[in-house]
Amino acid sequence: MSRERRLRVGLVGCGQIGRMYAEHLAASGDVALTCHDTRAGQAAALAAQVDGEACDDVERLLDGAEAVVVTSSTESHDALVALALERKLPTFCEKPLTLDLHRTRELGLAADHGGIPLWIGFQRHFDVGFSALRDRIADGGLGTVYTVRMFSHDAAWPPLDRLAASGSIFRDLMLHDFDMVRWLTGREVSGVAAIGDVLAVPELVELHDYDAVAATLGVEGGGVAVLTAGRHSPLGYDVRIEVLGSRDCLTVGLDDRTPMRQVTEHGPDQRPRHRDYRDRFAAAYRAQIDAFLAAARGGDCDPRAGTWRDSYAALALAMAAERSVRTRSFEPPVEATP
Repeated sequence: MSRERRLRVGLVGCGQIGRMYAEHLAASGDVALTCHDTRAGQAAALAAQVDGEACDDVERLLDGAEAVVVTSSTESHDALVALALERKLPTFCEKPLTLDLHRTRELGLAADHGGIPLWIGFQRHFDVGFSALRDRIADGGLGTVYTVRMFSHDAAWPPLDRLAASGSIFRDLMLHDFDMVRWLTGREVSGVAAIGDVLAVPELVELHDYDAVAATLGVEGGGVAVLTAGRHSPLGYDVRIEVLGSRDCLTVGLDDRTPMRQVTEHGPDQRPRHRDYRDRFAAAYRAQIDAFLAAARGGDCDPRAGTWRDSYAALALAMAAERSVRTRSFEPPVEATP
């Protein structure tokens, strides 16, 4: 396929996730990639690595693109997505869309009214196990869902500057779990009771953030979800779900690479563990971005796609969890999902 026939994609943000997407898109052979980052040298280095181009002006990059992938820092998403939507560009944005409910709604409705594809990066939707579990719940295979248990634990905490910009562990790491409760069950959440502590990263105290948290969610129509999340898991990255219903009990993420050991094991354990989110969800990330680019080329929207409404609902639950930690009470979402 000639370069002229490749889809012109602008990648804004050349950090870890941006690099992962760029490498996959370059390997696909059907994308002409232009990279931008506020750190010009990082964009140039990535562009050279993937045989793309670098652009030091984001508006010029958007003017020449047919689709945009936003993987920059969370606080930059709002302005970048707004610029992309002004140009009616199919837009993929890593979660969350914004850290403000009002702006999330404004951008989402602008995309809806303009008929512009706007996807939010909830890659777990595209994980084979998570997707199959959702199907089993939807077709009644589990019967009445009693409890959902989720675990999301980083192997090591991100740099402090990233933690400071993320909003909180509830808006960053646990946002995926809040989204998953809704996505798996097909139901909204009535409220959240949360607790948190600082045990691994003392600097988080000054940020009014936590590195070990738990939340109990009430699911509308019945059932409860219990979530735990943390910034340090010594054996590796750990994301699992267990769902107990009246007919069955199923789990996703429990395999030979799950980072935990049985107490009866003896001696060192040399099995490879999941290193981080890019390792654990590599296939899901690839499936997600491929599906987005297919939609950007005019194809149908994949039903697994994360939407701005998903981002809105997950953010509202994260905010409820933050209030709950402070008030030590059961907190409803501040606003219903639009």
